[in-house]
Amino acid sequence: MTQVVLALLSVTGALVGVMLGSLLNARVQRASWQHQENTMSMRERRATYAAFVAACREWRATVLGPEVRIIPASSVSRRPHADGGEVRTQVVRYRAEIGLIAHTTATVQAAAGLMLVVGRLAEARAGHEAGQVPEPFIQACRDAEREFNRAARAELRSPEIDLETPTALPPAAASLESPETR
Repeated sequence: MTQVVLALLSVTGALVGVMLGSLLNARVQRASWQHQENTMSMRERRATYAAFVAACREWRATVLGPEVRIIPASSVSRRPHADGGEVRTQVVRYRAEIGLIAHTTATVQAAAGLMLVVGRLAEARAGHEAGQVPEPFIQACRDAEREFNRAARAELRSPEIDLETPTALPPAAASLESPETR
């Protein structure tokens, strides 16, 4: 009888060991898969966010350019504004994608804010010649871009950094500037 009990215990022990090993292995594989999916999602969001900011900058440059066409109204605005053309369409496309992939409301709202501010810049450009748009409109674009970058970095769990964008040479470099380059 003892030998039967020992045989049963050894077989049961082996089966329990195999089952526990299988459960642990499945758990490790699931954690590994989740980590891989999270990493891939983060890379895709980072690429989309960067493309959105680049497209907004390109839209801004387009509407501030000397060759931009001023139109009386469009889907961008019912008021006269500088036509952003294909670049503006890209911004709208990226903004829609951000609405689908973002993990925080702050990122979606900051993207919408940046798009709206560049749209206001396009409206302001309609009333001014190239190079004459008042600085507050341009600064509003910089501030909205900085806010979007802050929200996106927080969502992506990137460390906080100073996102202030220099708009002029540092004082030391400005003093080295020659009269010909001014």
